[in-house]
Amino acid sequence: MAAKARARGRAHRNVEFLKTLQNLTGHTAAAFARLCGKRPTNMINYLNGKLIPGDKVLWSSLEHLFEWDVDPILEIRPIPEPLSRLPVDPGIYVLYDSAGNVLYIGKATNLRAEVRQTLRRQIPEPVRFGPTMKKTRPRLSTLATHISCYEVPSERVRHNLEVLLLRITPNQTHNSNIGKFR
Repeated sequence: MAAKARARGRAHRNVEFLKTLQNLTGHTAAAFARLCGKRPTNMINYLNGKLIPGDKVLWSSLEHLFEWDVDPILEIRPIPEPLSRLPVDPGIYVLYDSAGNVLYIGKATNLRAEVRQTLRRQIPEPVRFGPTMKKTRPRLSTLATHISCYEVPSERVRHNLEVLLLRITPNQTHNSNIGKFR
């Protein structure tokens, strides 16, 4: 059937599928390649029919096209007690102090476990804290009062959002690494 379709001038069904996706997005071949996580030269060859994209190429292209979902779970709410009220979804979280200052930004494959672990950490640099104003390194649980959590299913998007948030947030966070974009 596929040979008959090509004999009549039709492209392979996988090529037609990619062309349809590109037309729906309205992007050039190079921009569409970036959205799909593919090299522009490969995508141009797929779209021209010089290369036939396999099912793995189509599947990963679809995943990349629709991976930018970010759903708010909590936005600047008191940290729930007990922490078991937090979801186990993958995502990004932000810890705030009582004045609304960002203390920590993190990514997690399991928000509940990662937030629990982060709250146990000591801050990396000593600060003047408490009635004596002695320099100490308190745990984040001592300083953090509020949290924001966002469900982000894609590992790549979680990583890039965390990096972006760390770079645009004033250097008051107690994160020790700002990371690199992938």
